[in-house]
Amino acid sequence: MSIVFSDNNHPVRGKVKYDYNLDNCGQINLITSVKESDGTYSQLKLTLLSNGALAKVQYFKQNSSADGNYFAPHLQPEKSFQIADFKYEKAGGRLSFSFSGKVYKNNEQERVLTGKVDLHTIKYAPCEALILDVMTVKPAFNFFSMYSSSTKSTVNPDRSDQYNYYTYVAHSNSGQFISLKLESDISKLVGKEIDFDDTNPLYSVKYWEYTGLFMLEESYGSLDQNWKRFQTRGKFTSIQKVSDERYNKPYYKGIIVMDILDEGRLVKESVELPFYMSSMD
Repeated sequence: MSIVFSDNNHPVRGKVKYDYNLDNCGQINLITSVKESDGTYSQLKLTLLSNGALAKVQYFKQNSSADGNYFAPHLQPEKSFQIADFKYEKAGGRLSFSFSGKVYKNNEQERVLTGKVDLHTIKYAPCEALILDVMTVKPAFNFFSMYSSSTKSTVNPDRSDQYNYYTYVAHSNSGQFISLKLESDISKLVGKEIDFDDTNPLYSVKYWEYTGLFMLEESYGSLDQNWKRFQTRGKFTSIQKVSDERYNKPYYKGIIVMDILDEGRLVKESVELPFYMSSMD
């Protein structure tokens, strides 16, 4: 089976009722369901990004004294759950890693899960829905996106001075949120270098970090008082059109180079955020 694991030091073994794996749009999804000899049913779902960063952990138990749904913290799974020894050979489909950590139910009950994955072949499906993917590579600052959306808006739609602007947003796996605003579609920006800061109404990068308590319910709603906004300044650069196996049609990639400030105090300098996005035109 895809995942071999223990629950509170109890090896979960029995008849495998469901076993699933898929690499799609930069996310590796693994699901294993097991029915033990005493009737206990357990299902573990793990979602990782292609670099081994953890995106989601869901655990379900039935027919036991600990029934219910358990989760690692939403948007911050690595606060309670760790991945180790991650190896992924995409060309051959070989995937292996070990894991350990806690999952929670209603912020009260918890389970300790440990285990490993060792797959010789993982299924792969070409990405059909790339929106915005941000994946840093330098350890000085991490942002690994796991959910994104985009909006094309028209200002003054019934007037001669109407114009469009393009917004892309993404949540990371470490309680971060980023919003990009572009005056032109990304397809019109190839080869250009564009400056931004908080006073620029045409191009901007807005950045938040989550500061609240663990969230166990999956939600991508509006940002509230638990999200801290930082100021940014920098540039979009190295924008180019790309056609490869990452996405089923041409897309665009570039780099955001920016400073992050907290009420005028420099927190991070010249962080680099490689990004990949699709056109909205």
